[in-house]
Amino acid sequence: MPSPAEIPLRTGRMKLTAGSVFWHEGGSPQGETLVFLHGSWHDSTQWLPLVQQLASQHHCLAPDLLGFGESRREGSTPYSVTLQVEALHNLLTALRVSHCRLVAHSLGAWVAGQYALTYPDQVQSLTVIAPEGVADGGRRGRWRRDRWLVARWSPLPLLLPWLGKSAWAQALRDRRRCLRQAPAACQMLFQRRAAAINGELLNPALGQFSSPALVVESAAADPLTHQLTQAWLHLQPAAQHREIAAATTPLGVDAMEMAACLVPASRSKPALR
Repeated sequence: MPSPAEIPLRTGRMKLTAGSVFWHEGGSPQGETLVFLHGSWHDSTQWLPLVQQLASQHHCLAPDLLGFGESRREGSTPYSVTLQVEALHNLLTALRVSHCRLVAHSLGAWVAGQYALTYPDQVQSLTVIAPEGVADGGRRGRWRRDRWLVARWSPLPLLLPWLGKSAWAQALRDRRRCLRQAPAACQMLFQRRAAAINGELLNPALGQFSSPALVVESAAADPLTHQLTQAWLHLQPAAQHREIAAATTPLGVDAMEMAACLVPASRSKPALR
């Protein structure tokens, strides 16, 4: 069996109704399919170390969500979780993927959760890390700060250069720089009407997902990420919870340990409906 570093990865691009979707792919299409959805401030390259680890035994697909990386939205349809779900479904249909296991981070977990609820017969299991998409006590305050950092009408960006060199001022400048690199994420998370965002939150429907679910948490997770993880577990009490070692990777966790905890999940059978 070749080592993970020796397994070639492929790329693809396909024009769909919602736009042009780009993806990374590894392994044989005849194998069990794992679909990896990236987080808010990343693209599909976030998953490449993990895809490299798993491609010898699985068919791995890691697409860029619309508006991220090399995927492009068609027209001016507002970015939303629903738009991302339908684009992913169209892609998997075009690739003739009838069943898959979803693995997702952050914003990708929100999309994956909605996908699992919309197409439950297609999703055999769901694994998330640092998941967005559930109501938590700190979400409104966190998103309000970010909205002020990027909104066109906000005076805060004009004030940032004059706030000095304190740690909190530099943190605000760094955060704005990060936000401006992901305009699609900004629109989905905090540049829409509150009713539109709240209408796409996964609670309480998440508890209706009956196939195996795994919630992964970094051993060094910050308090906000831990709060999101606990909110997800509260809504899906049947889900397993796994804490794994932190690492300086795009996921923030050790790729080999993450791969090891995914393999048992990929072998589990969906619950009967």
